Amino acid sequence: MTMYTVMPMEQLWDGMWKEQSPLMEMNVGGRLLQVMPKDEKTGIIVRMLHGGLYDYLDPVYSPGREIPLYTGQVHQE
Repeated sequence: MTMYTVMPMEQLWDGMWKEQSPLMEMNVGGRLLQVMPKDEKTGIIVRMLHGGLYDYLDPVYSPGREIPLYTGQVHQE
């Protein structure tokens, strides 16, 4: 792979191989979400795995949004 950039390589690849926290799957109102726990009570939505067509357009379930972890059935990955 060739990278054409003026950025230093250290800055470009910084954090590339850091360990990610484990992800969880939550069923919230019939929608299956993949969530990264932030602390004991909240998590950040990574992506929606299953839902209706219009659920993907709903900003409530958009990636990066914080949600409480107790809102649905939680499955550890």
